[in-house]
Amino acid sequence: MIILRRLYLQATSLSWLILTASTIILIVFSTFMLPVIEPTTFTNYADSLWFTMTTILTVGYGDLYPSTGAGRIFTAVFLYIIGIGLFASFIGKAIESLSLHKKSEERGELMFKGQNHIVIIDWSYKAENAIAEILQQDDQIEIVVIDRIEKTKESNTRIHYVRGNATHEKVLRQANVQQAKAVLIFADDRIDDQMLTDGKSLLIATTVERMSPDVYTTVEVEREEHLASFSHIKVDKFIMSNGTIAKMAVNSIFSEAK
Repeated sequence: MIILRRLYLQATSLSWLILTASTIILIVFSTFMLPVIEPTTFTNYADSLWFTMTTILTVGYGDLYPSTGAGRIFTAVFLYIIGIGLFASFIGKAIESLSLHKKSEERGELMFKGQNHIVIIDWSYKAENAIAEILQQDDQIEIVVIDRIEKTKESNTRIHYVRGNATHEKVLRQANVQQAKAVLIFADDRIDDQMLTDGKSLLIATTVERMSPDVYTTVEVEREEHLASFSHIKVDKFIMSNGTIAKMAVNSIFSEAK
């Protein structure tokens, strides 16, 4: 048992490519060798492949089995000891790879390779409302959210997460902004100073427009006097923040009162 355990640990430490290739080679080798070693039992390659797979999968239907000494020795060495251990390592490696891929996806470490998607900057309550609206209006489009939180807030197959600072070109490339349909930049609620908030949004919008001039860019602006700066980089649409909306509402009241 100790020897088998060591063999299993050594097998699982192999790279995914080597482990896959070794498993395929063993199956092919056994499929071709069994009819040679025991032609009376394994009269064709289909039976040989069937016996090989049911053995290394530990199913063991018993419909086929070696009857000669050479066939039994081959089965014991190549299928029982090596085959079952190698295939178990292969399955273990596959499960491990899927688990690591899922964790990397949740942590926003993977490159998004889709097209015509919508990129949303910063995962705020406004972003969550926008995501819900997008999913309701279009049942096909995918969404990529860029933020710096530890892991994704959503477990929806159409919502993808990229972790990082959206002012960095590398992060925007990871979100595949070059092939995006639109980019929605919300004001960062974690910044108290509106000057700094708009400065960050302006920097992101500038980088997005430089990387992908044709993408439809929408930006939330905190202060109205900053609109001219955003206009210079040809932002497609502006969303005024709550403070600006309140100001416009009050001004409309006084205008009507006159």
